[in-house]
Amino acid sequence: MTRLLQLLLLVSCSTLAGLASEKSNTVLIHPGEVIYARFTQSGAKLRLVKASPAKDDNAQLVLTLDPVIKGKKDYLINLKVENRFKNDIHYEAQMRSLALNKHMSATVFPVVAGKISLVPFLPVVDEVALWGFELEL
Repeated sequence: MTRLLQLLLLVSCSTLAGLASEKSNTVLIHPGEVIYARFTQSGAKLRLVKASPAKDDNAQLVLTLDPVIKGKKDYLINLKVENRFKNDIHYEAQMRSLALNKHMSATVFPVVAGKISLVPFLPVVDEVALWGFELEL
């Protein structure tokens, strides 16, 4: 009986840990950060190889999230997505407020090849998760 209870506890803990972890193809960015991301391509699908704050001239995407300016009430945080691919890129995003324990899907638009996109967020956003990267072929 105790082995069964131990097994059930182990299974429930591993299930909760799996739900709490990020998807493997997800980039997390916080205000004030710059993230350089590299991908491998399979058709239109992209698979994240590396996402790092270390400067990388070979990165295909450069993500920047403006820092929060304290004391400004009408201030928006901008997510800047620089597309270094030769094709337009699509992705999905979720904005999160860790302090308020809230999250919501963000409205994003495709980023034209070789261009920069700006996505505004409210200053209560503590992090932004990006995933589902695909090229428009």
